[in-house]
Amino acid sequence: MPAWLEQFAPILILLTVVGVVITRLPSIDLGHSAAFKKRRILNWLPLGLTYAFLYMGRYNLTVSKNAFETMTRFDGSPMMGNDDFGIIFGVGTVIYGCSFLINGPLTDRLGGRFSILCGAAGSSVMNLVMGLVLWTLISNGPGRDFCAENFTAVFSILYAMNMYFQSFGAVAIVKVNAPWFHVNERGVFGAIFGILISLGIYFAFDWGFMILKNVGLTWVFLVPAILLAIFWVLDFNIVKNTPGEAGLTDFDTADASSGDDGPQLGSMAVFKIMLKNPVIMTIAGIEFCSGFLRQAIMQWYRTFAKQTDA
Repeated sequence: MPAWLEQFAPILILLTVVGVVITRLPSIDLGHSAAFKKRRILNWLPLGLTYAFLYMGRYNLTVSKNAFETMTRFDGSPMMGNDDFGIIFGVGTVIYGCSFLINGPLTDRLGGRFSILCGAAGSSVMNLVMGLVLWTLISNGPGRDFCAENFTAVFSILYAMNMYFQSFGAVAIVKVNAPWFHVNERGVFGAIFGILISLGIYFAFDWGFMILKNVGLTWVFLVPAILLAIFWVLDFNIVKNTPGEAGLTDFDTADASSGDDGPQLGSMAVFKIMLKNPVIMTIAGIEFCSGFLRQAIMQWYRTFAKQTDA
């Protein structure tokens, strides 16, 4: 078996199995026409793949860490040691979390299509700039000395900006798909969304390490930039906020907003409602703990294993 096929075989098998399982699930007939179902797939598929490639443009920092450790500054220290990575990723994570307070209400006002376009465009540009910084360092390009002397600060700023735009992705997925899926269909879509997240992690790490090994460190950032630019064009031309915007008929999704024709609540009013809801706060606590565990393993286990000979 060719090496490239050996790398791709596991994910192809997984996607095939998932496809078979989904097609075998009991269908819920809500009266959607064949044209509606086809257009809905055309709406969420590029949207979901854009989200997956956002992951690739987020965790490429982790993929690049091992290569940065072999590069040295003028004083002989690694370009990115554990402390440097912790600062860069930590700053980015704080910005990512706080950005939802801005981008959530912004998405409510301007729509999910706006958000996914902002996220893809911004992250594409930031990954391009990070790639150019690496090209400068590796090729002794213009500004090399400044970038080398201030690498942690430069990359902290660029990665933080990248993570701001990354935060548009999740809210865009929820906002766009809500009008397209009846509440009784959202369990299946939730499963599809989970697959897209896993696919994004696959792109980030499996593709990322293949790119690092075969093409070079700079392209670990340039490839996501190119892919996100391509999917920005696709999203701009295909993705619509509602069935009505796509020339179809809007329908009652039977969720909590069904029949609510009152004025739109302000951001602070919504936050207060959420903070008083025990279910939401319980889920938030679980997500906090699971997120801590996920990031600990994804960002630090490879470094831990390497440095402890585990």
